[in-house]
Amino acid sequence: MKELDQLIKRSCWTPISIEKLKPTERKKAVDAMMLLAEKNDGVTIKGRCVFKGNETRDWLSCEDTASPTASHEAIICTGVIDAHESRNFMSMDIPNAFIQTLMPEQEEGEDQVIMKITGLLVDYMIDLDPTYRDFVVIENGRRVIYVVILHAIYGMVQASLLWYQNLRASLEEYGFVFNVYDPCIANMMVNGKQLTIRFHVDDVLASHMEQRVLEDFFTWINERYGGLKEVTCTRGQVHTYLGMTLDYSKKGTLKI
Repeated sequence: MKELDQLIKRSCWTPISIEKLKPTERKKAVDAMMLLAEKNDGVTIKGRCVFKGNETRDWLSCEDTASPTASHEAIICTGVIDAHESRNFMSMDIPNAFIQTLMPEQEEGEDQVIMKITGLLVDYMIDLDPTYRDFVVIENGRRVIYVVILHAIYGMVQASLLWYQNLRASLEEYGFVFNVYDPCIANMMVNGKQLTIRFHVDDVLASHMEQRVLEDFFTWINERYGGLKEVTCTRGQVHTYLGMTLDYSKKGTLKI
């Protein structure tokens, strides 16, 4: 319920009556799935509503879906530079990254991206927003709600690339210049010193000599992407990043 509620509040989709669907849109409509997982605390259950994107691979090319991520070598190399210059650090996790990304505008005649909400999820949607009741249809004995996807949904094969393009455009607007060899590393000069960021999807690691510069960057990224849920932030000399513990507590040294 919590997962569906945030998707509705973020206007990730809009319901559509079956009469307004083109035959090709109805044929390409993909089922929604709700995945449940127990978090590391052993108590909390996390829900994730996903789009069965594997069914779309027949008509989406690799060029339309492949998204870059920071290379292992780039993370290590920039980390060594950070240690050598005794920088301050800040790691950030941007919440609900994909669903903060708008789908690209359709070209004339292009099909809309359609998802089918079925089964128990139909009941939950109506509980959250009773207007969805008007869009329920019966197909093969099951209740279905068709929705037009407006934001990238987890599971869509193009979602990661759309998010990358969104974040990159925002960072360039802020003033970052991207590395020509690694598209997930960027730098900008602030107060005569280098501010470096590296990111893997929604996990961001930033470094600069001055803590104030990092705080200003965090304020900006939180205002940009922390609308419904704040960007989480870790300060200090020890960071868990991409499954590694990066320990800068000994001056001039990076311990992994």
